[in-house]
Amino acid sequence: MNPLWKVELVSLGPLAPPVLRLLRQDLATALRHPVWIAPETLDISPAFDPGRRQYNALSSLQLLLSLAPKPETLLLGITSYDLFLPVFTHVFGSAQLGGRVAVASLFRLRPEYAGDPSDPVLLRHRVLVESIHELGHLLGLVHCPVSWCAMAPSRLPEHIDLKDAALCPQCASRTGLKISRKGVSE
Repeated sequence: MNPLWKVELVSLGPLAPPVLRLLRQDLATALRHPVWIAPETLDISPAFDPGRRQYNALSSLQLLLSLAPKPETLLLGITSYDLFLPVFTHVFGSAQLGGRVAVASLFRLRPEYAGDPSDPVLLRHRVLVESIHELGHLLGLVHCPVSWCAMAPSRLPEHIDLKDAALCPQCASRTGLKISRKGVSE
């Protein structure tokens, strides 16, 4: 991977402006790589599956590819809509392993989805961890058995709560990133 890579956040559908600003700040701090916010908002409606009443994550990735990312740019689409893959009822995100585009959804990460009170701090942590997870896939990482590593698999939001916004030493060494357990690069 080019050591000069950067991340560009793309809004897939409408998002509250602070969502991308805070995520940009958190990712830039954690990754110590440039993180930008794309000026455009992509229309995610072509990815909608009326039978499932959800958005197909693979179609979302295709929408991001239509932006023709430069080789040094990793595109991370962020959406407030519910995503699925054909073999799963839902996903928090999806990425091209070793590719250029990934997507993450806030929909099921919001505590309110489970009937809990709104918790902006918890949501911010979940979005950051899920974003690092999907970016890890873009950097060639697969799921990790270390429970606190951002690359550990998650089927429930509570699984994400148990993870740090960090990579374990083995995952970090594979990417060249040195993200400590506190989520800040060393």
